[in-house]
Amino acid sequence: MVPVRRIILGLTHRIGCLIWSFVFSSSIPTLADEKVQMDVSELESLKPVMQGWIDSKMLPNAAVLVLQHGENVFEHHVGMLDLELGTPVQPNSLYRIYSMTKPIAAVAAMMLVEQGKLSLDEPIAKVLPEFSDLKVLENGVHTPAKPMTLRHLLSHSSGLTYGYYGDTEVDRLYRQAGLIDDWDYLVPTTHDLVVGLGSLPLLFHPGERFHYSFASDVVSEIVARVSGMRFDHFLTQALWQPLGIEDAYFDVPENELTRFGTNQYPARNDVFPIQDTPRVDPEFRDVTFLSGGGGLVMSIHDFGKFAQSILDGLSGRGHAPLRKPTLLKMLTNQLETGTNEFQYGLGFGIRRRPDPFDAALTIDTYYWGGAAGTSFWIDPEYELAVVFFTQLIGAPNEPVSVLSRTVYASLEQRQR
Repeated sequence: MVPVRRIILGLTHRIGCLIWSFVFSSSIPTLADEKVQMDVSELESLKPVMQGWIDSKMLPNAAVLVLQHGENVFEHHVGMLDLELGTPVQPNSLYRIYSMTKPIAAVAAMMLVEQGKLSLDEPIAKVLPEFSDLKVLENGVHTPAKPMTLRHLLSHSSGLTYGYYGDTEVDRLYRQAGLIDDWDYLVPTTHDLVVGLGSLPLLFHPGERFHYSFASDVVSEIVARVSGMRFDHFLTQALWQPLGIEDAYFDVPENELTRFGTNQYPARNDVFPIQDTPRVDPEFRDVTFLSGGGGLVMSIHDFGKFAQSILDGLSGRGHAPLRKPTLLKMLTNQLETGTNEFQYGLGFGIRRRPDPFDAALTIDTYYWGGAAGTSFWIDPEYELAVVFFTQLIGAPNEPVSVLSRTVYASLEQRQR
């Protein structure tokens, strides 16, 4: 088989903590008793700032969508989507969201848990017999691993790794086995990945700690096996159609390529080197590896619909893919950490930030991001969903920091 080229997805723990140090949350979400509206004029101040990111060559493009109380209160799009063709971004442009696929895969798996077809805490070997004899490599010795569960996979505490950013013996074994190289998946399907992972040792016993890994790709294979459907077909039936999502692709169709641009590296000498183009060795064409860890291409509006559906589930309003108790479970920290340390639920990062109206209080928000600089967060307290898109590997922290400060400043302005 010809290996399928696929860039690896997302933020490692180290990168994620850097990018998101200015935002977010901790434990149980609540909704504000009174609706706090946003000052749209404050949000409008983002427009020249965003243009400045483009003019200074900080970013090749940027898109922002802010939803509150289920309404679109602000959006803006600047820059060039396709640097080769000089195509400007549009509201319906398509973006590589990479690791922002992970919370979507987690929601898909939890839908099967709600249906009683999948368990969070039974050994996942019941679904993946390839994982029935896992070992842990400890001090050069292979010892039997504790049972791995879906909870471990969704919280990235499974003992798996990625193989591309670490240099442990297990990471090297992943590369030697041909699962991955510096950036690309080298196996054609998630089934082949699971077969390969089942023959290799774990980095640590499941449940010991957080470690970013292939776990979400394993989750997409689990969803496929339990549902009896291809992962993309399951998403279409269970999420895209009910939520009205029309632009979500693992394999970008030929007739949609005019809306799908290039992916860049940071500018050198005022030029953005191109990391991926739809026209030469494209990463999102002829895809067979349906990556739950980083395979989706979406429009900002459609990702906004997904983010809003989580808020709807927490509020009990609108159409939500999961019930509130299930969402509360997903948004509860699964890691053995303190309140000020990195926290992660089931598919969502968790951070706590000061309440914009009382510095003595905190609010909980939930987030994740992707390798090309995309990011989002939801804030149940103020019924906010905020999405930021760009297409830049190694994007700087500043744009999302500015966006976060401006969003919460707009709440303060309205309250005065």
